[in-house]
Amino acid sequence: MSETIRALVIEDDPNIREEIEDVLAAMNHQHDWAESQQEARELVEKNSYHYVLADLEIPARPGRGFAKIDYGRQLIEQIQQINGRGVVPVVIMTGHHKEGLDLTMELLGNGAMDFISKPFGDGTSDRSLSQVIQGVLAKHRKVFPAGSLPGDPPTPFRGGVLAYYEDHIELLGETILEAGGAGHSWEVMQAFRKRRPTGKLPRYSAPKLADAVDSTGQVTEGAVASCVHDLRVRVCNVMLEKANVVVGREDVITNKGAGYHLAEWLTVEDGVSTAKGVTESSQGHDVGTLAAPRGDASPKAAAPTGGEPLTDRQHWILGQLRDGVKLTRAMVQAQFGIREKQAKRALADLSNRSLTDFIRKPRPGYYVLRSKPTQRASTIS
Repeated sequence: MSETIRALVIEDDPNIREEIEDVLAAMNHQHDWAESQQEARELVEKNSYHYVLADLEIPARPGRGFAKIDYGRQLIEQIQQINGRGVVPVVIMTGHHKEGLDLTMELLGNGAMDFISKPFGDGTSDRSLSQVIQGVLAKHRKVFPAGSLPGDPPTPFRGGVLAYYEDHIELLGETILEAGGAGHSWEVMQAFRKRRPTGKLPRYSAPKLADAVDSTGQVTEGAVASCVHDLRVRVCNVMLEKANVVVGREDVITNKGAGYHLAEWLTVEDGVSTAKGVTESSQGHDVGTLAAPRGDASPKAAAPTGGEPLTDRQHWILGQLRDGVKLTRAMVQAQFGIREKQAKRALADLSNRSLTDFIRKPRPGYYVLRSKPTQRASTIS
């Protein structure tokens, strides 16, 4: 079943309303109608829209006949403030007078993505209103892929990194559990990370999981089963709300086969937080560091400057840099199929260890080996 496209139309001229409604009906697009800046702002605050058709010359409030272009300009900016810049594309509908055209040029790129002159059918434009709308939606989808915007259909979960930190646990960079909460959820998740001597993650029957959580026998099998259920529900809800990703009941904690265990398509990593946030660029994104997964005792994983061992990702990064590659974060993401946050952590940890430098220009910048590594005053904590 295809997704229903919904638009907000802002226009106070009744003579053009019927034509717009016919076009949207032919495209099978639903819409809400506003005739003033105030009405439009209230609708944007309350609803989600795929795009906005906006006349710039509108009244400030309903029932007031004083339409001014400045009210339309203010509304375009308010839409960006409410939803985030560029999240909801705006098509400006403007008359031919010079003031309207000049302002349209000013607003293009500042939330407005395209414009069309009114009246639509006067022969002055080789583009119809439906063509402009379709072009804007196609252009916008390239900037914001499916699943990245509010109101988009969620994407299915396909596995990824489950990172354990001292005070929280992340899945795909989203916090799914924090330490110190009620119940035994934290202890259950800690039990799942304790690798066997073979390096494999454990599988527990209900009695054994209860014993792993509390060896005194005070935690019952029923309590453990209830805790696992609550964890599954929590993960599903958090990932849908925060990442727009659909996680199935047994996509993270499964009991297929020999007992409860973490699903095989998860990459389990230990995370440690840095004492100070490290930024990749002047934009100021705070990041932490990821240590190697437990059980990885290979000689290459030894940290050259103390602290936690380097991960396989970081060894690959250093290898690329030794070969003279001007490595970007996007290249790390593409190589390992990971999200931006995981790539930033791996790169920031190497900078923390004085192994790499980030060259900011030309944008978006790239990483190089540090020519003379300096000894850190203390290890990463």
